[in-house]
Amino acid sequence: MTLKRIPDRERASASLIRAVPGRKRSNGFLAVAGVFWASLLCIGFLFLAQEEFTPAKTRLSVTPFPRSSAILLVSDKLTLVFFAHPHCPCTRASLHELDRLLAATQNRVSATVVFTIPDGVPAGWEQGDLWNSAKGIPGLTVIRDQGGREAHRFEVEGSGHVLLYAPTGKLLFSGGITASRGHEGDNMGRSAIVSFILDGQSPLSHTPVFGCSLL
Repeated sequence: MTLKRIPDRERASASLIRAVPGRKRSNGFLAVAGVFWASLLCIGFLFLAQEEFTPAKTRLSVTPFPRSSAILLVSDKLTLVFFAHPHCPCTRASLHELDRLLAATQNRVSATVVFTIPDGVPAGWEQGDLWNSAKGIPGLTVIRDQGGREAHRFEVEGSGHVLLYAPTGKLLFSGGITASRGHEGDNMGRSAIVSFILDGQSPLSHTPVFGCSLL
């Protein structure tokens, strides 16, 4: 009996044909994995975008300046009160916007930054980058709010919340001075406050607050 010898070229072709299904399965797996990771990236970006543009919880209050507050309500100009969490990364942009606001209004407003200090934290816990930045802004008074008592009096819950009062104690503006979390640049809140200070009026009296919870 004579065995028919298969040429090397034919054997290589047969091996290639047998390998094709495995290659297809591998390519299919890579395609599915790619779609899966792309979906995860999209979800991550959507989550970050939602976080960036989700404001802090605020109350639409028209409560006048609380007389029991340790903060001074001046009689010859408007009074601005800025509440901040000492370690909120979003508030850095708000402080920069406050610096620009004060520079634009040239000392025509009495401004105070109130840093909320939770009970039970170590001494000096509030001192850091934000504290030092606030202390370095000309014309700005910086005070500690132990246990959030002032925040409670003013009914404020989010870091970066700004309140503007007339000399009579009437609330003129309540809200944030950034367009989103940690975003610097022109925004409606800062523009409204500057308009109140320089022109005595503004069509806008409330904006969202983008910052961490004070407590």
